[in-house]
Amino acid sequence: MIEKLVTIHGGSYPEDLLDTAASLLKEGAVVVHPTETIHGFGCRYDSIEAVERIMRIKGREGKKPMILLVPGKGWIERLCREVPEAAWRLAELFWPGALTIVFHARQQVRQNCPWIYQTVALRQTAHPFTAQLVQKIDLPVVSTSLSRSGQALPRDFRRFLDKLVEQFKTDNSLRLELAIIDEKLENGSSQPSTIVSVVDKNSITLIREGALTAEEIAEISGLNVLRK
Repeated sequence: MIEKLVTIHGGSYPEDLLDTAASLLKEGAVVVHPTETIHGFGCRYDSIEAVERIMRIKGREGKKPMILLVPGKGWIERLCREVPEAAWRLAELFWPGALTIVFHARQQVRQNCPWIYQTVALRQTAHPFTAQLVQKIDLPVVSTSLSRSGQALPRDFRRFLDKLVEQFKTDNSLRLELAIIDEKLENGSSQPSTIVSVVDKNSITLIREGALTAEEIAEISGLNVLRK
């Protein structure tokens, strides 16, 4: 079930929506949110129950990682170890924006968040609402695509959510406390963020090409981007 669905238009949204979404996230809710690329299921990164609920809603199994939206670059040092200079350059040039960077995760982070394994993927979103939301709660937020695992991104977000509600209407444990749909994204091509890895500090490796191409990243940063 969806307890509340709100439509926004880019940076235009009800004044109290930011406070509502922030309070729900802090309490461990699952919130559908927009980014500048696609919509996602989200929750605070350290809520084990909420993360498990997202995985069940998506039908995801195994150890496939999920992206964390961070309030700012300072969270790189708090969450990651062995951060190379190239990673800082990428964050400086492309954050906020559509680039996700994969780092080595700190041991303490892995202990507190058992769904995080050896690495963690971080991004600072540029979406006018969600960027403010993440900064307001001052915590990383899980962000994984608004889709079922293994399926294409939906073109019609409301229809997708309606079908999801119908599928899980008898299981209240799979509820969504809040869904925020940005109608500006509904008519776009909706490409996910581009993912690169800096786990090997001697190179930048392209994991997934999305809204940014490897060539764009290399041209803007002056760094060599290797394709897997």
